[in-house]
Amino acid sequence: MKTSQGDVFRRRENLIEHLKHSERLTVNELAIFFNVSAVTIRRDLLFLEKKKMIERFYGGVRLLPNDELNHSIKQEGAVFPLAAFIEKIKPFLVPGAQLFIGSGHFSNELIYALSFFDLTILTNDVSAISIDHTEKKALISISGGELEKNTNALVGDFATHSFNKVEADLCIIEAAGFNTHEVTTKTLNESFIYRTMIQHTNGRKIVYTPSAYLESISSFMIDKTALFDTLYTDSLITPTILNSYQAQGISIEVLTE
Repeated sequence: MKTSQGDVFRRRENLIEHLKHSERLTVNELAIFFNVSAVTIRRDLLFLEKKKMIERFYGGVRLLPNDELNHSIKQEGAVFPLAAFIEKIKPFLVPGAQLFIGSGHFSNELIYALSFFDLTILTNDVSAISIDHTEKKALISISGGELEKNTNALVGDFATHSFNKVEADLCIIEAAGFNTHEVTTKTLNESFIYRTMIQHTNGRKIVYTPSAYLESISSFMIDKTALFDTLYTDSLITPTILNSYQAQGISIEVLTE
């Protein structure tokens, strides 16, 4: 049976987890553990090496130290002016519009705010299933899929299938990292879902993120920066970064409460 892209992403995610519990492992050990060929494992390792997540050496591989814990703490303390964001994107919230919204640190609050509009929303944020109130106008649908570890994100083949079946008028994705070349997220599975959203959006593609994450790179690329129409961030963005983005033609909206 042909291996799906989702299976590949899950294996690579599990490979990283497996390396966290071993100081070093060989290609053959990994191939046996995951029941795949050594060629397949070498392909996985090459991908992870390019992401600077592992170090390969003669006869084996080990996981490189990372700042995952610091990143998580940083994200918990991050703020984003959602009210100002909603005001800015109101012109795109036409009655009956189909929206894709990716799961993220602020996505549940965002979907709740958008639930007062006459919209159809498809999201992979599983927590959005609980949004219900007397003034709710939006039709909120949750994609299928597997719950990503330590997140509210649904990922995998079922989630991908959901977004493949719909064409959106607007796509809104929260980035864990943003620079002039690429928009990134924390996991392989998430990156594939968000790339699928972009591919099936006929209208505007919006990315938002706290200014603290600008000019940083999370683990995995969602897509090239140039494929997004506008970046929305907070007013703590430095003048240097703002001027650099504007000089390079990146459309950016700086939000103030």
